[in-house]
Amino acid sequence: MGVYVAREVARRLAESGRDETADIVESEVAGFGLMELIAGWERVILIDSIQFAGVAPGTVVRLDPRDLHTSLRIRSVHEIDLPTVLELGHRIGLEMPRRVTVFGIQAEDACTFGECLTAAAAKGLETATDLVLEELEAVSSGTDLPDPNLTARLLLNRRAAPTT
Repeated sequence: MGVYVAREVARRLAESGRDETADIVESEVAGFGLMELIAGWERVILIDSIQFAGVAPGTVVRLDPRDLHTSLRIRSVHEIDLPTVLELGHRIGLEMPRRVTVFGIQAEDACTFGECLTAAAAKGLETATDLVLEELEAVSSGTDLPDPNLTARLLLNRRAAPTT
């Protein structure tokens, strides 16, 4: 799901002449790979599909990384969740992001993949794109971070969309 948001954010930024506002990276990594990928960035925005009980498909939620101690992507003791990525990175001396924002888009069916978006996923894409652009605008205007000269960095986590 995140790849669609990444591409739409990039398209809208380019259309408005603000494509230098953020670096957009599409990636499928988690755990240690994610730790390596985000090291050295001041600010990171992650976008991915989620599956929470009682949340309507297409709903976008803003999450604090500390709330994400469980991950379906952990397949062995060698994989770690996002809070552990950030903490371990700091402990081993990596320059980890000062701020991480996570936008989750509720999946209708996280186990089925396809080439087109469901109506709920398309709604989530629009909402998530708008929220990311608002976040970037806040960073650019200096209302989001103490240092307005920091470059906004956008890291989008790629996930294929459910089928219709």
